[in-house]
Amino acid sequence: MRDLSFLKFPAAQGNTVLLFVLILTVFILFFILVGLIREYVRKKNLKHSFFKEALERGLTEEEAQILWKYSLKFGRDPFLALEFKAPFEKVIDLYLREDPKADEKLVQDMRIKLGFDYVPYFVPLVSTKDIELFQPAKLYLADKSRYEVALFDKDEKYMYWAVIDERRPPDIVGQKVTVSFVRKGDGIYKFESVVEKIFFDNGKMIVQLPHTFELTRYQRREYARVEVEVPATVGVYNKLEDKVEWIKGEIVDISAGGAKVCISLQDYPKELQPASELILKFTLAGRRFTLKASVVNVYPRRHTTCYGVKFEGIKPEDQKAIHDFVKNEQKKLAQLALKNRG
Repeated sequence: MRDLSFLKFPAAQGNTVLLFVLILTVFILFFILVGLIREYVRKKNLKHSFFKEALERGLTEEEAQILWKYSLKFGRDPFLALEFKAPFEKVIDLYLREDPKADEKLVQDMRIKLGFDYVPYFVPLVSTKDIELFQPAKLYLADKSRYEVALFDKDEKYMYWAVIDERRPPDIVGQKVTVSFVRKGDGIYKFESVVEKIFFDNGKMIVQLPHTFELTRYQRREYARVEVEVPATVGVYNKLEDKVEWIKGEIVDISAGGAKVCISLQDYPKELQPASELILKFTLAGRRFTLKASVVNVYPRRHTTCYGVKFEGIKPEDQKAIHDFVKNEQKKLAQLALKNRG
């Protein structure tokens, strides 16, 4: 075998390797730092914009801080709490539950300033806090017995239903009850709750129940439709790049023929035009759907745009699955409506 010992290869100097690793580390740390600074500036600008708009709407610094803080804790866009009642109420509910010094008067003032203190008859109720005083209702116990009640009073944590029936229910503290009522011009509502306390006011029996967002609603429509909160992925065709752009969205109501889907302007600043073609991916009652749709109506908001869409070429089995879901949701209230007429 030929002796190759005469060949000499330069060995990397230890200092050179160390210098290379050091430079590489500096570059990595630099890019991480740049990313952190950009994120900090983005959040700072977003917070500045939020507080500016909150103050323009009449909120104080303290009130704006509450909405900002608890929107982030709730994982929601803070701007939605300024513009829509449902996110506002859920954020405020978190504040009331977590802050031992929560100020109910301050919350009521915020609600008035943002215009959330009154719910028109054509707007569905978000929570039991929206029920008007003196609303008549029926109180159902576990044994199916029924009592006439009316909303006597309410605060930020509880509602107080006065029993106006000639009969009085037994001691039901700690028991689950169902309350149902008909809201004129809207529909039939029901909710379940556990009785927190019973007391008497001027001889009237008062049933104290905690507020809830778990309201179910039944409304007769030409096309069966229910309100939902279903996360969706929206596919929009980008003609310039000849590809589908995927965006986060939320379906807020659905029927077998179409849906209303809302998209944050932060996720998609452009506005889709009527007849635009979309792809909707979502899960409903454990079933995954991928459906083609076209925009029929556009509902622009300040920070969110909602689109009424029509399903295109939907498979019969998919349409039946959505139809069954909607009918099952409405069937519960339909049966309750028959009881109310009885």
